[in-house]
Amino acid sequence: MTKQHRRTFITTVGLGTAALAGCTGSLDFGNGDEDDENGNGDENGEDPAPDDDYEEQDVTAPAIASGDLIDDFEESEWFPLNEEHTTVERSDDALVGDHALRVESDDEDESAGAYRVFRDGLDIEGQHLSLAVKVESPLPARVVLEARAPGRSDTLESARSIPGEFDGWLRMEAGWTGEVGEPDLSDIRELRIYVVSRQGAEGSASFMIDDLRATESADQGYAVLTFDDSVASQYTTAYPMLEERGWPGVAAIIPSSLNRQNRLTTEQCRELRDAGWDISSHPHSALPEFDSSEERIEYLERERDYIANRIDEEGAQHYFVPYNRMDAESIEDVREVFETSYIFGGQPGVAPPAEGHMISRVNGHDASALSEMFDLAAKYNQTVVTMVHGVGDGDLDDVTEEEFEALLDEIDGHDLDVVTVSELLDA
Repeated sequence: MTKQHRRTFITTVGLGTAALAGCTGSLDFGNGDEDDENGNGDENGEDPAPDDDYEEQDVTAPAIASGDLIDDFEESEWFPLNEEHTTVERSDDALVGDHALRVESDDEDESAGAYRVFRDGLDIEGQHLSLAVKVESPLPARVVLEARAPGRSDTLESARSIPGEFDGWLRMEAGWTGEVGEPDLSDIRELRIYVVSRQGAEGSASFMIDDLRATESADQGYAVLTFDDSVASQYTTAYPMLEERGWPGVAAIIPSSLNRQNRLTTEQCRELRDAGWDISSHPHSALPEFDSSEERIEYLERERDYIANRIDEEGAQHYFVPYNRMDAESIEDVREVFETSYIFGGQPGVAPPAEGHMISRVNGHDASALSEMFDLAAKYNQTVVTMVHGVGDGDLDDVTEEEFEALLDEIDGHDLDVVTVSELLDA
């Protein structure tokens, strides 16, 4: 089978036109509102000048070549949300081109953010936003992207969790986790981005952003039901429940656990595959614990190939991160081996995926808590990827049949098409 390699693109670029749902505006930095509630001017009261020149560049993931480039951060059109505690400046440590944007707080403030005004409005109707983000401190963290469309009373918010070991670049998709009013995505007047700590992480905030783009949206919303750890009840309980609705699932399996007590068998995995499921890779070992890239790649290829050769060649190309542990070096090795990768991010993803790695999953344990997220995914044609382990009352089960049925009913009530991760790539 052909190994997937990191994708490096040659592209022509130029300017183009929560975690669970949170309360938009709950973290108010103050700046950007006093002069104009709708954000109708930058610091000089003028529109940023468009750049009509096109430049050929090498684009390395998590930068992307597709869609409309909104900002390459070569010019500083962003300003601090809190001028007393935050510095916003260009950085030479860029993912694309010569510069990225660095946002830093001083030692007294553990949060920092920046904003950009679009005086004439930014039109992304029928498109999704995404950008490259690199959080240096604090970790773990939550990155929040806010679109005021057109003003503070009509806002969309996307909140993405970043794991504690990951200080590299990732692509954050604007999977909406909160909505206020009636946002108009054809008239975004201001974008805000800020970072706050999670789980008691300490330290001043420092992060960078680059390669802000709008990519074409699918014409509907999706749900993906994923199951970790090869738990037997995925076949005995979850499978019949999904079959009643004509829906597929994704079993992210640990190859070494197959054919053991209370775990899936190889034959059960094949039956799930034949029923339309993806059987995907969820190796047991956390990648940051390996000593070298060579060891990681050898391990990942062995785990992938076991599934591809015995069960499901297509499904094996998708990697589900164990223990929510990933670092910057390891994700590069994952890119070498797998087509896509998934990790807890606490937000919906865009459809189709913007870049393909570190795609966000959410816990599927509480259907009612996900109701707004399903609403927004259906409204804005995005994707919610849920995760559970087993279904039932066994030692390896983490949701009851009633809880899982409630999750399925919630999805059914929101006009979302249920697909596998392989099918999502063709959305």
